[in-house]
Amino acid sequence: MSSLNRTPPAVRFPSRRRLRSWGVVASVALALWFARDRLSLSSARPNRLRFVHSFTTASEKAIIDDAVAAFEQSHPGLSVDQVVFNSETYQNIGWRLQFQGSRQSDVFFTWLGFKTRQASEQGWSLDLSPHLSEQDLAQFVPTTLGRNGDKIDFLPQSVDLSNLVWYNQQWFRTNALSEPTSQAEWLAHCEKLRGPGSLAMVQGNREYWPMGNFGAELMGRSLGLARLNELFLGRLPARAETLAGLQLLVDFARQGSFDAPGVLAPGSIGSLSDLDAKVLFLSGKAAQHPIGSWFTADIRDARDHHELRFDPGVFGIPPGPNETPARTAVVTGYQVNSRTRHPREAVEFLKLLLSRPYQERFAALGNLSARRDATTFTTEPIPRRLLQILAEPAAMVPPPDTGYSPERAALFYELCSDLLLGKLDLTQAASHWNRQQVLIARKER
Repeated sequence: MSSLNRTPPAVRFPSRRRLRSWGVVASVALALWFARDRLSLSSARPNRLRFVHSFTTASEKAIIDDAVAAFEQSHPGLSVDQVVFNSETYQNIGWRLQFQGSRQSDVFFTWLGFKTRQASEQGWSLDLSPHLSEQDLAQFVPTTLGRNGDKIDFLPQSVDLSNLVWYNQQWFRTNALSEPTSQAEWLAHCEKLRGPGSLAMVQGNREYWPMGNFGAELMGRSLGLARLNELFLGRLPARAETLAGLQLLVDFARQGSFDAPGVLAPGSIGSLSDLDAKVLFLSGKAAQHPIGSWFTADIRDARDHHELRFDPGVFGIPPGPNETPARTAVVTGYQVNSRTRHPREAVEFLKLLLSRPYQERFAALGNLSARRDATTFTTEPIPRRLLQILAEPAAMVPPPDTGYSPERAALFYELCSDLLLGKLDLTQAASHWNRQQVLIARKER
């Protein structure tokens, strides 16, 4: 399929209407699940390891199947049962249901952030530390490991960097520009690139998540992870100074960084989808496109279909003054159910699956591996550049829709949208945030 018609493979934040629809679906699925459990899943089978995941493509399944076969060969008498969900179904329904009923998962796929935190709080996740050596842990980029105090309860497989700036190298050369090293320099670049018929930057924020994830990274840098968490959970009151990291969104709105005379009217970023923005950038109508690492696959497809007429470059969001290095990323990997009968074997299975032979094959499919040796998996310039960015020391900020409850994520995403559209200033945004946090806290009691 052409890259211009494919949705990027990333976690998406649902609209409120979709959330209500999923609520109905979840209720039906819940009833079906328990009926199924009563009818056919009477008891846990001691010689089986139940592996729940959402890898559904033929190429992904082939890698998983090979790892399972190798594990079973090295563990006679112990078999692996795979339970495979559609990704969206698993994220919204299946993940939670696997901890209920008489046959629970032993090993399960998950997202670092809200879900791993919930699993820990509910006692669903096993402390993996007793089964892991320092050498085992040293294989991974440190910030991608799931640490819970002095415990490790999550091992990473892949990373989607949420905020990268893809740019048209020809436009930069024509305007004598290099990759910016500060936000002030980046704003100056955008001012120079913007003009009649010329878009400095394009993004579609109709569903809020693209620039909401962007804003989360800005806030992670300005507040640090601990204070950002306190802010999201309503424990840190917001003031204009607290939200100062979002000033860049206000500057974008004032400068018109996402619009241009004769191309897009002011505010168009709020009506375009991320797919619209992708098409505009890949067709050469914009100098820059801020989006995640999954865009690599779209670039590859555009080249394969002879639709790309320029060489894209990529850089991370430039730092602002006095910031702490941080980046927003979706980190996916695995946990082990605390109720498993086979804790040692479950961890051994994960160590095998996350070893180089299998992760190198996943990387060939376009995954950004959390392994520290992943730069040796490829010679392609763009993947190597992304892995270099990932390896740079920085705190890992989960996107709000994987790091926090849907209500708190929605509040932040809409706030970023309003700032970007010039509907709020930072003082108004802080007041709105505090009022809504009170309402959310009442609902959660």
